[in-house]
Amino acid sequence: MATPAEKAAAAGLNADLVMLDGCVQAKFFVDRLKKVKDLPIREDDILLCTYPKSGTHWTWEILNMIVAGKAEYAKHWQNSAWLEYRTEEELEALASPRILHTHLRPSQLPETVWDKRCNVVYVRRNPKDCVVSSFSQLSKQIWKDNPTGKPSYTGTWDDFIDLYLNGCIPPGPYFEHTIEWTNISEAKENFEMCKVHYEDMKQDCVREIRRMADYFGRPLSDKTYQDISEACSFKNLKHANEKLKDQTYHFQWQDDSSGYFRKGTTGDWKNWLTVAQSERFDRVYEERLNETFPY
Repeated sequence: MATPAEKAAAAGLNADLVMLDGCVQAKFFVDRLKKVKDLPIREDDILLCTYPKSGTHWTWEILNMIVAGKAEYAKHWQNSAWLEYRTEEELEALASPRILHTHLRPSQLPETVWDKRCNVVYVRRNPKDCVVSSFSQLSKQIWKDNPTGKPSYTGTWDDFIDLYLNGCIPPGPYFEHTIEWTNISEAKENFEMCKVHYEDMKQDCVREIRRMADYFGRPLSDKTYQDISEACSFKNLKHANEKLKDQTYHFQWQDDSSGYFRKGTTGDWKNWLTVAQSERFDRVYEERLNETFPY
């Protein structure tokens, strides 16, 4: 019987894939992932935890501005603080408080995150929008050093939905990721984290910025909240990342490839999923999470 990694490769995911801890991962990433649990964690570290395409860049920039106390962009792309991707030496070089981000599940992180009661912000997004955004990026994304000249995914939209719902897309199943994060307070002795919905941020970004600042114990002025919201609008943040920031940690893709910033909207899934596909998502979501998505 084929493994999820083998199914993904057969369906058109163009990467050397393996299974690690029950999840599909790119082979080149495995050594790094095995070292994550031993990474040194500081007491004032802030962790941003998301499933891919859930507003990571957006929220990471907001958190940096909250800590800075002003609407000023961080020098580097958020990849500079990617917990499972950067080396230990690179992470150690970051000034405190570090705002690290990860796509990993709680069980994959260093135990010291919980022992030191680090501040954790967890962002969820409607998986229907996540799958559309993932497909759009992977089917148009071509790495500059890719000798094949192929996008990361060359299969069909229908097959991609199957892979997504069956947990065959790195970094692993959306549902297992969500289950672990939403149950963290029970698993880690009443651990308190700040839970955020992407959709709430789109609806009232200022309100959600204020809520995150309050969680950190770093209240700001109303004007500063407004300034941060404006600076981190989709248009402004896309421009800042692509034109203003230091590009050292920006992944390089071939011209005309899809980047990280596509639309930054909610509900675009309605332009992609058929009624049957949408109903399938709803059914699997309710079965796996024992709830309906509120948006």
